[in-house]
Amino acid sequence: MDLDVAYLRAQFPQLHDDPDLVFCSNAGGSFVASPVLDIFSHYNRHMRVQPYAGYAVSNQAGQAMDEARSGWSRALNIHPDELTIGPSTSLNSYVMAQALARNWGPGDEIIVTQQDHESNHGVWRYAAEAAGVTLKEWPIDPVTGLLDPQILYPLLTDKTRWVFFTHCSNVVGTVNPVPEIARLIRANSPARICVDGVAYAPHHIPDLAALDVDMYLFSLYKVFGPHQGIMYLRRDLQGELPPQSHFFLHQDSHKRFNPAGPQHAQVAACRGVLDYFQDLYVHHQGPESATPSARLQWLHTKIAAHEQKLAAALLDFLEPRSDTRVLGKPHVRDGDRSTTIAFKPLKKSAGEVAKAMQGAGIGTEHGHFYAYRALSHMGIKPEDGVVRISLVHYNSIADVERILSALERTLG
Repeated sequence: MDLDVAYLRAQFPQLHDDPDLVFCSNAGGSFVASPVLDIFSHYNRHMRVQPYAGYAVSNQAGQAMDEARSGWSRALNIHPDELTIGPSTSLNSYVMAQALARNWGPGDEIIVTQQDHESNHGVWRYAAEAAGVTLKEWPIDPVTGLLDPQILYPLLTDKTRWVFFTHCSNVVGTVNPVPEIARLIRANSPARICVDGVAYAPHHIPDLAALDVDMYLFSLYKVFGPHQGIMYLRRDLQGELPPQSHFFLHQDSHKRFNPAGPQHAQVAACRGVLDYFQDLYVHHQGPESATPSARLQWLHTKIAAHEQKLAAALLDFLEPRSDTRVLGKPHVRDGDRSTTIAFKPLKKSAGEVAKAMQGAGIGTEHGHFYAYRALSHMGIKPEDGVVRISLVHYNSIADVERILSALERTLG
């Protein structure tokens, strides 16, 4: 059974608010699934009290939050104590930079890539500078923007404390082989590993036990959910880091690295993303005995097959043209190309192309998308940047046909 796009589109009310709009800016924030909206509305209407206070409605509020946390722990195949739900990935990264840097000092080394969103660049750079740590850059290919794991090898030493890289760049769009990179790092250094999964998770919720990384972050508002950030922090690492919460909350795994405190209704609504995926799994007749994580991996095969068709159509149109430069791999043959496709127009500005497409009812954007350093290293002026078309599984072939028609008229 192929992915039933018509069925799942019915669970996103925003898709039907403006039938003339083709929304293809999902990498900046996706539409929200109905189960998420239902939980959020119910919580605010009926459970907007301080949770865990002991009386009936307060207990219900706390239980709703607990269900979200336990659900995501099972979905990611991690221990509940290893999960933090915070306001965003950017803020979670900032908090962890404060924690990590307390253990860094002169002589230590960290590695960042040139490919990342600034959230997985800036905070580590600032922390390294403050701690007197040597910072190394894992460079990208200046033409394609791709990372070569073999270039990472000579950067690793016995002084490397952390390696930070992205699962999938939000402008390059090609998935990095995380397990392969993790094995390379562990074989050649004592370094810990942090992966930014913000641009990957909308296409595939990973099994974190299989990835073998120490920290993994992504944003649920880009995965059909509320504006919250999911953070995994390996259990054995937590005791080595100074907590970032009030001193009397240091033993609370949900708050230890979340100084802002939980946003109650938003946290509870995080469960709605899993409810949506579960409904999709049942509709597509997935095996009943599978674990929550295994169900997401099974469902991914359906989603990936559909998204590859969308990406292939766009890349087949853009790659042969002499007036566009596609970032990342220009094909889907290797099965590692996401449906986030950025290109640089060569005869017009990115701003001109985006504005013309918007006038044709195509919801796209242009700019650097916080990948300022990546574009600079590829010789692209970040101020105008690139045009980005970012699709997810609720986009249809009909959407792509309209995008291609608009591109044909706009590019000429």
